[in-house]
Amino acid sequence: MAGISPRNVKIITITTLLVMLLCQPSLAQQEYGSLCISPAPGDDVPKTTGVDSLCFDFKFGLKIDQQKAFSWSTKESVKIDRLDLGARHLVVVYCDGKPHQSFYFRFSEFKNRNLCLFLNDFYKTVQLWDPKESPTPWCKCKSSE
Repeated sequence: MAGISPRNVKIITITTLLVMLLCQPSLAQQEYGSLCISPAPGDDVPKTTGVDSLCFDFKFGLKIDQQKAFSWSTKESVKIDRLDLGARHLVVVYCDGKPHQSFYFRFSEFKNRNLCLFLNDFYKTVQLWDPKESPTPWCKCKSSE
């Protein structure tokens, strides 16, 4: 039985490398999740809820990771797409232009890759839930799947 020629070793090596590169869908395809952000309370919220003490002028804002901060809509849900499923994400809530609350989350902490973010006016905190388990019906983003 003769040994493998140097030319054949080169062909086998190149073929093996090509197969490894082509069979790695996780390297070529990033997986993403999304946040559906329910409308923030507006100045029409009854003062008995305690939300008025959370943010006096009801001027809420949000910032997700390194994205630019934006005004939190009081009228409609807003969807933030293309959040890396493997990364740790930072959510910062602003009140009257100043940071008020912040927290980190990972999609691996949830069963769903599309999450609902809302302001719980009873506890006066921003919460993140799986939409199917959410106690609020306010997340009304259309599914991208």
